[in-house]
Amino acid sequence: MSKFDRPKFDKPRLVKPQLEDRPNKSKSLPSIAELHPIQLDETIVAGRRPKPLNHIQRLLSEMPDFDSLEARMPIAASGSAPFNLKEFERKLSQIINPNTLDVGVKNFLKYLEYLKQNMIVPSQVTGREEFRWEQEYLSSPGKKKEYETLKKTQPSSTEIFQIVRLRDSVFQHDGIMVDVQRLTDKQTFILPLVDLKAIDCSSPNHQLLEDYTLWFINY
Repeated sequence: MSKFDRPKFDKPRLVKPQLEDRPNKSKSLPSIAELHPIQLDETIVAGRRPKPLNHIQRLLSEMPDFDSLEARMPIAASGSAPFNLKEFERKLSQIINPNTLDVGVKNFLKYLEYLKQNMIVPSQVTGREEFRWEQEYLSSPGKKKEYETLKKTQPSSTEIFQIVRLRDSVFQHDGIMVDVQRLTDKQTFILPLVDLKAIDCSSPNHQLLEDYTLWFINY
C-alpha cells in the first residue's frame, strides 16, 4: 500500500487510465478451478470476491420460472431494504454507459466522476471483509504474531479509516482507488473503494458505496 495527498475532490482528469497492475499487489485472483460453485438463488453477491462466471442477468435468466419472478431481491450487503434489479440498472445507466453496464476502465472513469460529485468527503469507513494481504495470516493461527507486527504499517480491515479523497486514476482489476487515513495513528494508505463500507449506515455515502460494490462485484 502507498501514501496519499490532496483532501479535496474535483472533477477527474480524463487522462489515459493506468491499466498495469500495481507493483504491490499481493495475490492474483484464483483460477476458475479454484472458484466456489455459484448458487443460483435470488441474492446479489456483496463483498470482495472473484467476479461471477456470468452476468447477473444471465444467471437469473437460467433460473426456473424466471419470467414469473418479480425483479425484487434482498440486498445481501445491508440485509434489510428490498432490492429492485430493474431500478438498480436504471440508476446505473444514468451513471455510466447506458449501452453497457459492464465493469471496465471507461465505466470506472464515469463512475468516478459521479462519486466525486455526490460523495461526502471526508467519510469514515472500515473494511468490507479482510484485505487481501491479511488473508494468509488470518487463515494461519501460527502467524498471529507476524500479523500483529504487520498491522502497524499495513491497513487492517478491522480498523476505522477516513476517506480523504478519490484518486483521479483507475485500475482495471481494482477499479476506483481512494486515499485514506487511519484514525488511530494518522497513517495514510491507498485502498480500492470496493473494499470499504461506510461506518454510518444512515449517511448518503452508505448507499453510494453499496451501489458501487454491487455493480463492481456482479457486472
